[in-house]
Amino acid sequence: MKILAVAWGGIVGALLRFWCGLFLFNPESSFPFPTFFVNVVGSFILGWFVIYGAKKIKNNNMILALQTGVIGSFTTFSTFNTEIVLLLEEQYYKTAILYFTTSAITGVIAIYLGMKVGSITRSKAGAEQ
Repeated sequence: MKILAVAWGGIVGALLRFWCGLFLFNPESSFPFPTFFVNVVGSFILGWFVIYGAKKIKNNNMILALQTGVIGSFTTFSTFNTEIVLLLEEQYYKTAILYFTTSAITGVIAIYLGMKVGSITRSKAGAEQ
């Protein structure tokens, strides 16, 4: 059951990632914005989910489906690393450094903010019960 939960979640996350790539791709820019976007948004959602979402869901298979499947396949760290290497090979050194640093910094900030929002959401939900 666990494998199926992750697999189904992975399908959803991969499709969401694919659609973000289609809708956010800009051929005029050397900056890989679609990957940057999904990594920041995915980091925020994962931060929120770890603090709030996973605490509200009692079904471990659902947690695996959402956290490992959906969020894990939605974020694309391996694609991020590949894009950095490709930018370096194309001698877009400034873009590669900008992409690396902004992704790392905003990813950490997004996780932190997601965890804070998760804490607030958990506190409000606890007060309402």
